[in-house]
Amino acid sequence: MLRTEMPYSRARAGLRRLLPAMAAATLCWGVAAQGAGAQTLTVWDDNALPSQAKVITDINAKFEADHPGVKIARTARTFDDLSMTLKLTLSTGEGPVVTKANQGAQEMGAMVKQKLLLPIDAYIKQYGWDKKQSDSVLARDRWSDKGEFGVGPTYGISALGELVGLYYNAKVLKDAGIDKPPASLDELAKDVETLKAKGAVPFTIGLTKGHMALHMYAALSQAMIGAADRKGLDDLVYGRGGSWNTPGNLAAAKQIQDWANGGAFNDGYQGIADDDAVQLFVGGQGAFQVTGTWRLGDMQTNPDIHFMALPPAAGVKDPLVVGGVEIAWTITALAKDKKTQDLAGDYINYLLSDDAASAWAAAGYLPVAALEHPDKVQIPPLLGETIKVWNGVNAANALGHYPDWASPTMLKTLSDGLTQVIAKQETPEAFIGVVDKDYQGYMASLKK
Repeated sequence: MLRTEMPYSRARAGLRRLLPAMAAATLCWGVAAQGAGAQTLTVWDDNALPSQAKVITDINAKFEADHPGVKIARTARTFDDLSMTLKLTLSTGEGPVVTKANQGAQEMGAMVKQKLLLPIDAYIKQYGWDKKQSDSVLARDRWSDKGEFGVGPTYGISALGELVGLYYNAKVLKDAGIDKPPASLDELAKDVETLKAKGAVPFTIGLTKGHMALHMYAALSQAMIGAADRKGLDDLVYGRGGSWNTPGNLAAAKQIQDWANGGAFNDGYQGIADDDAVQLFVGGQGAFQVTGTWRLGDMQTNPDIHFMALPPAAGVKDPLVVGGVEIAWTITALAKDKKTQDLAGDYINYLLSDDAASAWAAAGYLPVAALEHPDKVQIPPLLGETIKVWNGVNAANALGHYPDWASPTMLKTLSDGLTQVIAKQETPEAFIGVVDKDYQGYMASLKK
């Protein structure tokens, strides 16, 4: 869910100065004529970490080479920046033709309601994307005309898989006398106490930017749910109703508050951004970090760092693991004509190609579909560990959810509330009450 911003050239302004008035007018649709058969396709994405930016830049260059006359005008944004600007920009008739969009109610659901995105089912059929990705994965990009999540037309598709899990530094653990990673949440809690007693930092986290606290909360709460008992969470996230006031959600909030106020987090974590926390962890400061597989490119630079799913609560079989897929590639309503729509579909098809997946895998990132020729790609060891986790989670039907998908305001409600819980300005019980109030209000609005 999180990305770090890295500025890229905004090609559109320069194109307006160079193109005739009529061509400039078409630019607001995201495609501009450059001569006979030439097109510029505007694209927004959140692949802004340096390791990610290199991969997507190379993929775009290869697409341009295979499509003479086509130019990709790319803008990279952070996850938060993309969320704040995308819907507003599109609603003014400006913005990208192809863009990444968060699947939840706050972004994709709202944009579908405003008819700012186009269904892509025709391209799924044309290119056979449903042969590469399961229906349960594609359902995360479906919205009905009634605002129902998980059903109806498909509005996006992802190229990378995502998991929020537990990165651990084996050397830091060994130096503290811990020979193996924890096999349960109880063991994790014991390891935290052991690390504290040895003067080591149990968790490295940063709160000023990004959503590390939310990821820790979601991972903890879903590690208390077995795959066979997932219906309650599925119903909540897909807008079918229920309550967030569950023992697991309350226990997760209490655990984070206890760890934060019991010395389990690095010094100064309140003033550190998520990017800085990752770099501290990669540098050997801390035994554990809870974050997503979009950080694999950073993590693999330290061979002592490994990846695993957060261990389960006692008695839980096949615990849910937060994640599933990255935010989705979509085609916006600025693609006014069939030619533009087909170019956008062709571009997304290239993003889903085995060549693109191999490029991501070679860089240490997790493709959503299995590689067609894995023997031809040198897969980094950390990614190899992650693929095993990914395969096991999928086989057990244990892919969980990002809880912020559940309502248009849930991301802010969860993030603000967890900040207050960590600072002991709000009790875990009050936090869960506010979260459930947000959700019930959204459910009531759907019935109007």
